Amino acid sequence: MKTLVLSAMMCLAAMTSTAQVITSEIVNNAYLSAASASDSKFAYNVECDDNDYITTMNVFNKTVRQNGDIDLKPSCRYEYDYAADGMLLSRTKYVWQNEGWQCVGQLQFTLSDDLYTVEYSRWNQNTTSFDPANEMMTYTLMPDNTAYNVSCYHRNHYAKSYQLAWQVSVTSQPSFDPYLLATM
Repeated sequence: MKTLVLSAMMCLAAMTSTAQVITSEIVNNAYLSAASASDSKFAYNVECDDNDYITTMNVFNKTVRQNGDIDLKPSCRYEYDYAADGMLLSRTKYVWQNEGWQCVGQLQFTLSDDLYTVEYSRWNQNTTSFDPANEMMTYTLMPDNTAYNVSCYHRNHYAKSYQLAWQVSVTSQPSFDPYLLATM
């Protein structure tokens, strides 16, 4: 749930800053902001497609030794999938374990009319596939594309219905911190 809540906060911040949904432009700007931060404890490496959309982002823990040398240790990897118009459809997260990338979960993003939905599915190593989503956040959008209502849902078993965990009305718009997007 922690992953979805943090990611959902990121989505809300992104939508309320100027964007209706998370797009390739937001992902690219978040990367550029995070990568250019001089005091960052992270280093980034990205791969892009022919449209300059970031398709893979590798995040490394950065340690500066006393002699000035920099050590990089793999931390996590994000793989992004976009619609033809640049809207983010999914973000899959991997963590570095046992000298290799291990899938841990996926966020799936959908937009229908005035509702933006983010669902989280965990990776099941036994079935080598994603389990059905067990967490969901919805953002109800106003005509000017700002969120006015955010709802969080959870279910204990994929065959059961989602249950509302909490809901909040948005009364003021937070500022968007692209560094948060690149590190989550």
